[in-house]
Amino acid sequence: MKSTFQHRLGLLLLVTGSLAATPALAQQTPAGSQPANYNKTNITPGEFQAYNTFDYRYEGLVGTPYLQKGWTQAKVTLADKRQLTGAPARYDVYRRVLVVQPYANKKDSVWLDASRMHEFTLLSPLPGQPERHFVPFAEAPEAEKRTAFVEELYRGPSGYALLKLPRKVMVKANYQGAYAADRRFDELVDRTEYYLRRPDGSAVEVKLTQKSIAGAAPALTALGQSKRNVKTEQDAVELLRSADAAK
Repeated sequence: MKSTFQHRLGLLLLVTGSLAATPALAQQTPAGSQPANYNKTNITPGEFQAYNTFDYRYEGLVGTPYLQKGWTQAKVTLADKRQLTGAPARYDVYRRVLVVQPYANKKDSVWLDASRMHEFTLLSPLPGQPERHFVPFAEAPEAEKRTAFVEELYRGPSGYALLKLPRKVMVKANYQGAYAADRRFDELVDRTEYYLRRPDGSAVEVKLTQKSIAGAAPALTALGQSKRNVKTEQDAVELLRSADAAK
């Protein structure tokens, strides 16, 4: 009996000792085996100072930086008066550069800005359509716009010229925050401005109305002598052409 009791007591002490030792062994993790927050789901705010995220709601860029689709043959007069004719080109309105492919049978392109070009003309891909002639907007009232190019819609013998400034404005995505507009993409939006260049070289912004154009050109008295309905670019061109003819 005594030996049986001692045997059972020994087994009980062995099992109890093993259970008591288990938590201590579980807490002994070899140094460097895992980070302190390994597999942690409940992260205390401020516990990590920096982390990388990517918001999959962003949908990219909408719109194009170019004046028109595709490539168009162009006539380019460089700043040193050399000319390049017939090369495929496209005007990047947003960056204010003419992208030209000057080498035959090659896709290599060069970028020409206002410091490297005197003027350029985009030829029409369709018969009977007018060419589009562009010059640097050196006389812009705002210094920020003087590196852009303007299209000359009309240039008359009196020294007045109607200019069209194409612009591309970046509207940034806005979808983060409680009061966001849920706009998930950046967008290049067209903005067009019109200017009248005067004989003294100055330029003033105008609207495509008879009143606005007549106010910017007081020397052309014929502009306000008869009522004309001006709504389009062609209407404005005809108004200036008739005033030049009557002078």
